[in-house]
Amino acid sequence: MNQWREFAAARPGERRDDEFISVADDIGLILITGEDATDYLHNLLSNDVRPLDEEHHQLSSYSTPKGRMLGIFRVVRISNGYLLVTPRSTVLPLLESLARYVLQSRVNLADASDYFARFTLVTAQAEILAHPALPPLPGNTLQNDKIVALQLEPLGQQRRFLLCALDPDAAIELWQSWQDRLQVADYASWRLSEIRAGIPSIQPATSDEFVLQMANLGALDGVSFKKGCFPGQEIVARMQYLGKLKRRMFLARIDTGQLPRAGDELVTRGKDRADGSGKIVDAEFDTKGQCHCLYIARIDRAEAGELALLEQPDASIENSALPYSLAS
Repeated sequence: MNQWREFAAARPGERRDDEFISVADDIGLILITGEDATDYLHNLLSNDVRPLDEEHHQLSSYSTPKGRMLGIFRVVRISNGYLLVTPRSTVLPLLESLARYVLQSRVNLADASDYFARFTLVTAQAEILAHPALPPLPGNTLQNDKIVALQLEPLGQQRRFLLCALDPDAAIELWQSWQDRLQVADYASWRLSEIRAGIPSIQPATSDEFVLQMANLGALDGVSFKKGCFPGQEIVARMQYLGKLKRRMFLARIDTGQLPRAGDELVTRGKDRADGSGKIVDAEFDTKGQCHCLYIARIDRAEAGELALLEQPDASIENSALPYSLAS
C-alpha cells in the first residue's frame, strides 16, 4: 500500500460541502473470517447479519452487557467473511473487546485497515453516478477482487460513497477518472457529511456512554428486535417495549469559533458543572465556518432550547431537522 500512501499524502484537500472526493485513511476496517463468523456476529451485534448478502450492507452496533455502545459499524458481507467499518481510532480497543467472545468459535479477527486503500465520494453528477464501480442505490454494495464500494445514506441530492480497494492501482485509477470533475476535500469534509446525514459514530471519548436507541439506530435500521440475544439486549428491549425514551440524538448548528469535541458536556443553561443533560457525538465546521454537530441529550431540555456547552456557555445551539424520520 506504499503507492497509495504516497498518492494520498499528496492530496490533503480542503474543506468542501459537496461534490468532492477525499482520502479516508481515518476510517478503520475490522475483518471477521472463519466458519463461525456469521453466528459469532449474530450473537454480538444489534442487527441481524444472517440475511446480509454481498450486494448490501447494514448499520449495526456492539454494546456492553449494560447496553452501552462500544462501537457503531457498517457491516459488509464479503466472500470470506465480514468487514466492519468504524472510526480507525476505535479499531484496536474494539478488537480487544470482541476477542473476549471468541472462546471456542472458529473465528479470526484482524485489523484490515492497512490492507485497503480507502476514499470517499460525494456527488450528484449523473455521469459519475452511472460509473460501473459505484452501487446504484443507498444500502447497496458492489465488489470484486479489487474493490468494495458502498453507497451510503444520501444527503439531499448528493449521493455518498465509500470505496475500499485491495489493489492500490485500482484505487488510483478510479480516483483519477473522477478528479477532474470533483474537488479534493479533507477528511473532515467527509465527517461533516456524516454529521449532516445524521449518522452517529462512537469515538474513544463516547465509548460506553449511549444506549443504541439514544443514537437513533432504531430509525436508521441499525437494530433487529427479533434476532434474539446480544450483549445489552435486555436493556435495549426494555427501553423499546417498557420504557419511555428520555434521550435521543439531535442535529444542530452551534454559533462558535471553537470546535466542540466528541464527549464534550452539554448542561442546562446557566449551570457551571456537568448535570447529565447530554454530550456531543461529533462536530465539524462547513466551508462558511458554521459548526454542525450531532449531540445526544435529554429530549425535554433539547426541545425547549435549554442546553449550552459546559465549556462554551455563550455559544448558542440551534436544532436542525434530521434527514430521516424518527418514527421509521
